Amino acid sequence: MGRRKTYRSELAACALERHGYLTTDDTVRLGIPDDMLDRLLERGDLVIVGDDLFRLGALPPSRRHVLAEAVLRVGPDAFLSHDAVLALHDLTDHDPKPVRVGTPRAPRADPRWPDHLEVLHRDLPAADLTTYRGIRSTTVARALLDCHRLLALELLVAAAEEAVGCGLLLRRERNAVLEALGAV
Repeated sequence: MGRRKTYRSELAACALERHGYLTTDDTVRLGIPDDMLDRLLERGDLVIVGDDLFRLGALPPSRRHVLAEAVLRVGPDAFLSHDAVLALHDLTDHDPKPVRVGTPRAPRADPRWPDHLEVLHRDLPAADLTTYRGIRSTTVARALLDCHRLLALELLVAAAEEAVGCGLLLRRERNAVLEALGAV
């Protein structure tokens, strides 16, 4: 006999896909009544993180939760960019501060956003965007090119080699990136 689905189990399943986060749109899509949402908030099962953004209270933070939160704060069309993508894939020891998030719409300044978040107006082609472990981001190739003025060339070359080893870049993609960076 299967387990009965509950609102809590539905929320938990959805949040696990997003490193512990849920949006108001998720709660509506799952059919969570407002009174149930209020109870979950009162008990600490859900914590308000920002406008229309919640985190499961009992879920321990993952290594990638800061990156997931940054993208979700900006909106459904947002994506990680620059060195945050390299951090997402563990391609560098560099700690991305600020966490750069792109969006195709002109970003509005929001004083409630954390200081470590930088929102960039970027309208990229679909070929430069992907989703990895539930976090929308630019491709590794695009991120390496975007970091040409942020990180030392040696770090970018090492990250490109690591990406090939992890299957995140094809050798021909690495060669094109290194050529564009002037490393060849």
